[in-house]
Amino acid sequence: MGLPDFCFLLSHPLNQQGIALQSEGISAFTDITSMLPNLIVVLYALLPVALLTSASLPSGVFYALIAASLALLVQKRFAGAAEQTYRYRWLIASYSVLFLSVAVSSIYYGDWAGANSEGALRFFLGLWVLLLALPHINPQKLKHSLWGVLIAGLVSTIILLSLIASGNPRPLTPGLILTTYSSIMLLLGAISVYALKWQLTPWPKSEGFLKVLVALATFAAFIFAQTRTGLLGLPLFIVLGVAVFVGLKRWARAVTVVAIACAIMLAIVFSNDALRGRIAVGISEVVACKTEEGYAFSSMCIRIQLWQSALEAGVTHPWVGLGDGGRYGDYLEHTALPKGLVAQSTVDIYFGEPHNDVLLMLAAFGLPGAIGLLLIYFAPCFYFLPRLLGKEVPTGTRAAAAMGLAVCLGFFLFGLPETMFRRMNTMGFYVAFVALFVVMTDYRIASKRCRYN
Repeated sequence: MGLPDFCFLLSHPLNQQGIALQSEGISAFTDITSMLPNLIVVLYALLPVALLTSASLPSGVFYALIAASLALLVQKRFAGAAEQTYRYRWLIASYSVLFLSVAVSSIYYGDWAGANSEGALRFFLGLWVLLLALPHINPQKLKHSLWGVLIAGLVSTIILLSLIASGNPRPLTPGLILTTYSSIMLLLGAISVYALKWQLTPWPKSEGFLKVLVALATFAAFIFAQTRTGLLGLPLFIVLGVAVFVGLKRWARAVTVVAIACAIMLAIVFSNDALRGRIAVGISEVVACKTEEGYAFSSMCIRIQLWQSALEAGVTHPWVGLGDGGRYGDYLEHTALPKGLVAQSTVDIYFGEPHNDVLLMLAAFGLPGAIGLLLIYFAPCFYFLPRLLGKEVPTGTRAAAAMGLAVCLGFFLFGLPETMFRRMNTMGFYVAFVALFVVMTDYRIASKRCRYN
């Protein structure tokens, strides 16, 4: 075909119409893909709200977040993916340990641990995908994910206080049991305080008032919920707050501020008669757990039985565990009970987990499983700590590092007397916000690595 013929074809009305339609299609596709960063931020904001209001929505929001992140990576043709993977190779590798332990144990027993493997993949692949995708989004835009924390704090406070006001002091909360629910509320309140160092709107005073309101509201609701687990995180949240707002360079002043803040918090906690009574009962239950007749039937004593049974399961199966966290309940009945590790009354209630996340992984997948979960808690801390305590770290970055440490160490502390990862919803929330704060604290090379939208 010669050049005149080609020009004639291009000038034909039907061909011009086809070219126009094709251009419109490309334009529409470009518009959709350009919205991906905004979509990711919206999904981030929805995640904590869904977690504290629904049992079914959080997983859908999490997987939509991962899908949108993958779409963004495809749009960017995985630019910088190799560099980012290498930069965080040890963190990504540490998050793979739990999945590998699940896989090895499943292969050994010839029965795949389905739910446990999905949870482990949420940690591993979820972190990896988000670490690659989030650097392609403007950090100031990513900060608006915090609106979900603020909204979730207010909404969960209203829900919890209304349930308590209806006459049940320890009500059934949406999606999560009360202990997990109130602990996450306390965590959201702490993040709201650190976020005073993040400015999201042109109205800093009003914005600051809202953040303080969320922190006070979630703390008040936590006190009214009378749960003891969240108290383990309070000293941590106070220390991190002092690091953000006061600094730790002058250790004497920092220690003084921490001591004063802890004293105030303890005074508030012990001013609530019901919560003070529950703390006293918990201590007495531990002391009176073992009796001549066997084990006392009490909340803390049941936990002690579950802990020692899970430890026994892990010790007797150190490399592969029981092969599945779902087998722990049967282990209690058929092995722990004959050994005298639990009472019949504890078996009859049929606890499917030992009220401790690390011990559950130890029992289910042996020492590798426990190590894998500990790495999920502590590996990010090796990135957050230097970014919190560094000499020339920007204030906003320091605040993000405190948020990351609050999530990682808060979940670890909450998971000592309770199974925070009982549902995969909390796993998705955890890994999403760990990845977010890792990226938000990576201030040194962000401008060089990313082409912001």
